[in-house]
Amino acid sequence: MKYARWFIDNSRGIRLNILVRIMAGLLQTGLALCVVWLSKRLIDDVAMRGTMSEMAVQALLIAAAVVAGVSIRQLNQYLANKAFIKKVAELRLAIFSQLFNRRLFEANDIHSGDVTSRMAKDIDAVSETLAVQLPQVVVMTIQLVGAFLLMRWFDSRLAWALILITPLAIIIGKYISHRLKRITLSIREDESRIMARIQESVELNVVLRALQGERWMQDRVEELQDRQTANYIRRSRFMVFSRFALGCTFGLGYMLAFVWGAYGLRTGAITFGVMTSFLQLVGQIQQPILSLLGAFPSIIYSTASIDRLKEMEHGEEKQSCDGEDITTRTLLGIRMDNVTFRYAKGDREVMSNFSHDFHPGTKTAILGTTGAGKTTLFRLILNFIQPDSGEVTFYGNGFTHAADKSLRKNVVFVPQGNTLISGTIRNNLLMAKPDASDEELHTALHTSCADFVFDLPQGIDTVLSEHGGGLSEGQAQRIAIARGLLRPGAVFLLDEISSALDEDTERALFSRLFATRPSTTILLITHRKKVASLCDERLEI
Repeated sequence: MKYARWFIDNSRGIRLNILVRIMAGLLQTGLALCVVWLSKRLIDDVAMRGTMSEMAVQALLIAAAVVAGVSIRQLNQYLANKAFIKKVAELRLAIFSQLFNRRLFEANDIHSGDVTSRMAKDIDAVSETLAVQLPQVVVMTIQLVGAFLLMRWFDSRLAWALILITPLAIIIGKYISHRLKRITLSIREDESRIMARIQESVELNVVLRALQGERWMQDRVEELQDRQTANYIRRSRFMVFSRFALGCTFGLGYMLAFVWGAYGLRTGAITFGVMTSFLQLVGQIQQPILSLLGAFPSIIYSTASIDRLKEMEHGEEKQSCDGEDITTRTLLGIRMDNVTFRYAKGDREVMSNFSHDFHPGTKTAILGTTGAGKTTLFRLILNFIQPDSGEVTFYGNGFTHAADKSLRKNVVFVPQGNTLISGTIRNNLLMAKPDASDEELHTALHTSCADFVFDLPQGIDTVLSEHGGGLSEGQAQRIAIARGLLRPGAVFLLDEISSALDEDTERALFSRLFATRPSTTILLITHRKKVASLCDERLEI
């Protein structure tokens, strides 16, 4: 039932398309049954007693019905492709948007390579089922009922005999469905692991080469691919078995119609026209059943994909009650009262009853050993994680509010390392402020000591490859700082922003930063004592 609810909820946007295709399917079914009726009449009535002109008219009617049916089938295919493409785009965008609302650093975090795999193959699978397979199931069911009723009108005993074969096919399908879903889920998970290894290998290509670990990584991927291949073969064996069984079952049905018709002709119970109609209607009954049973595995595959997509919903981040961003022009301080926090996958408390008051407008250098909780402190302030106990509070002149997502607009965060994306330098900067003017971009670049950008051949419109390829680590770091400076936050969280800079550039950077933001509350993680000496306060964690 949960899968039916999912399909209904996610059919928005293509419901009219589906309705039109179902109506077209009804018309196509009517035309197909009309061809059966016209064929019988041509053989039994017109060919025996009619004139040549009547026979030509009858043949033209059959041809017109066949051409109309083919035209409707092509229209249906076009609309199905259109719905599929639209639904893939909608689901991908919706799930992509959810990535920015998921809770972070949870125990069930999903690998980025796995996320990529789910947003490709799993979305394609569920979109195929929703936009193509399910409407086709409705049309095929209508066609099956129509053909059965017409055959029943010709000969009820043969119609029921053919239908009674169907439960055998259903039993076969039911037998393999559970195992088929389990194998498909295993295949999807292996695909995600393979994509994760490939992604990591691309990102760490230099490291793997330096460690001469290429063969080791290739062996890991080969192991995963061997297991996935074995599962594909297992699934293929199931499908061969089921199709063999179904083929024999429906072959028996066709044989029954043929023998029944031959017997009827011998006894004079039926005419040649009825015999022709029998053979046509057997196809009209069996083809929908085969299509329905062919769609069955795809629907099973898609339920596994739905489960994998739903796993990506880790819940919404904590937000203020009205859900709106809160922006304040007052100077902001941050007060942490008895904060305790442990990561879901951690074996110890990263923070235990930590308290500190970062007063409005002060500059604080945060120092400590690796793993002491410096970056965790920033994550708590940004509300990427929530304390197990204690409180994190923003306060200012007449303003007090617990830390949550709604306050993030007041915070500028510049993380450690290279965080640029592929594209132009301009687009990297506009990520922080899409409507920034050229003057604002130039000012931010100057403040962050990134004036080298103006000397590049294309200047601010220079195209960068992945992770700022084409720039040194120090240059990429300074552009990332400029990007942060474009945000209007009253609080700056700077994580080792000068780790790749030489001393002169570092000194110039902080001199310009503190001069342009004298009233901004700045928390600065650093290991350099010279940088710490520039601040109002030093905090050892």
